[in-house]
Amino acid sequence: MNNYIYTIFFLLISASVSSQKYYDSNDLKYFIDFSNRNANLKFQDYKINGPIEDIISYYGNRYTIVRGDSIHWLLQQSDKRNKYLSYLILKGEYSEVQKLAKWEYSNKQLEVLASDRIFSGYFRDYFNFVDEDEYLKLSSDRLVGGYLDDVNLLGEYKIKVFRDNGVNYFDLNIKGSLKLDQKGVIIETNLPTLTKFEGTYDSELNTNIEFIKKGIVAGRINFKERAIFSLNLDLKKRTGTLTSLEVEVSEEGVELSKRKTTTFIIED
Repeated sequence: MNNYIYTIFFLLISASVSSQKYYDSNDLKYFIDFSNRNANLKFQDYKINGPIEDIISYYGNRYTIVRGDSIHWLLQQSDKRNKYLSYLILKGEYSEVQKLAKWEYSNKQLEVLASDRIFSGYFRDYFNFVDEDEYLKLSSDRLVGGYLDDVNLLGEYKIKVFRDNGVNYFDLNIKGSLKLDQKGVIIETNLPTLTKFEGTYDSELNTNIEFIKKGIVAGRINFKERAIFSLNLDLKKRTGTLTSLEVEVSEEGVELSKRKTTTFIIED
């Protein structure tokens, strides 16, 4: 009896550990689920919803095949299951796609509809899968964009910078664009110190929904480890302020904080 209980307990633990569902961080409604062996994915104009199969090739490479009606996806995995090195979107017999994955060649013709091996660009830029914990965090962060959308603040604006880090540029023609979407903020200008700024909303930094609805939003600066930003947008006054705070460590190991403020006019 005890052995039977231990066996059931072990199987339950194994099932929990092996449960692996990953979500496309670009659009969280798309996923690949290794536990239930199915995927619902979108890449550019292509969509697929069907069962998946893992195949290790003769040369030791691991592939994931997503089976469609007549169009199938062949994804080459990296050393992690939620990261992919390349892709092939193929039209033809599923059995031939299986052979292609197993032997990395096919005697029969398969129509290549899309592939990073033919077209330029990195597949990883489009498919960045996250696990369940990251999914929950991103879902909360995306709510910030939803609140901005509720008050019609999402969109792209033409701006003119008139002050940056204490320097007045009002008489100069420093122009650019500000884009707010569901994920974050992108600012591009012809100012050498602000050619491109990218930030992502963080729900932990936006605890007051009323502030968000007034156009005050905060997040983390992309591509930097310890850097946050705050954006204050006032459409009635046609003005905006971007404040960033970054912590750097000197060669002596001393932490230094760097604060920067940019003020701009919304032209359109």
